Amino acid sequence: MFALKGVLRAESQEKILIYLMLRNSGYGKGIAEFFGLSQNSVQKQLVRMEEDGVVVSHLIGRLREYHLNPRYVFLATMKELVKAAIPLYPETVIQDLVMNRNKPRAIGKPTMRVRSGKAEGESEHG
Repeated sequence: MFALKGVLRAESQEKILIYLMLRNSGYGKGIAEFFGLSQNSVQKQLVRMEEDGVVVSHLIGRLREYHLNPRYVFLATMKELVKAAIPLYPETVIQDLVMNRNKPRAIGKPTMRVRSGKAEGESEHG
């Protein structure tokens, strides 16, 4: 489905915008896997969209997380346009996007940081 054909350069741009609007953030690989798109095409579009100022990103470890740019001049207008395209997608796709299933950390579970292959607190000798 490509509802905004003629307005956007590619179908993957529309899907990226819908994903980021409904989930607030995302990674290239996650967006590509969700929509069954090529990871390469999604990454290319994300780079273009960041160069155009539509999205912003930051690194979390080695992963680059993308968000809609709150300083983008046409953000409100773009959001309205994307909102108009959302009902054209299957309801199951929208429900899956809105319901972000991240398994919560168990209460009392310790946080482990890994450095150079060893868990924090381990000694050099085991």
